[in-house]
Amino acid sequence: MSEDIIRVATKKDAEEFLALMKTAFKPLKDLGIEWPSVNVGLEDVTANIVNSTAYVLERDGEIISTITIKFPWEAGINISGYPFVWWFATKPEYKGQGVGDKLLTYVEETILRDTLKAPAVVLGTSLKFHPWLKGIYERRGYTVYYEREQEYGDVDGLMYKVLIPENFDKEVLGVPVLD
Repeated sequence: MSEDIIRVATKKDAEEFLALMKTAFKPLKDLGIEWPSVNVGLEDVTANIVNSTAYVLERDGEIISTITIKFPWEAGINISGYPFVWWFATKPEYKGQGVGDKLLTYVEETILRDTLKAPAVVLGTSLKFHPWLKGIYERRGYTVYYEREQEYGDVDGLMYKVLIPENFDKEVLGVPVLD
């Protein structure tokens, strides 16, 4: 039985991380979604690993899923006063096996809620070109709080999930500055 290991990515992981991103986000690119993750290069991935907190899930020494946490105090990020998760990707051959769910649950609960005491988490998704994601996130407890139509026809949505209800303040969600 293989053991899954969840750890913080390092610069040594950049090429494997990039390969995962390219295969995982190819279907989104084919749908016409224009997110940074869809057109990512090695320099972008390396900067992401260095400047944010990127987690990987490894199985038998192979990175099979990843997710990045961006914090409100990071330069160039003005989405919300709560942590923002992005670049959530799982290798296509592992989809539907609970790998992504395992990694996202670990980040939400172990890292953000239990370790950092974050009252909520925010993520972005496509509401038009990739509409089934909204339902997946809603079943996980996420709620849409912001929508923005893109010039290329998609509708981006920001969703939040309350992690510590007694500490949650909807005002901290804020209005994203995306330009």
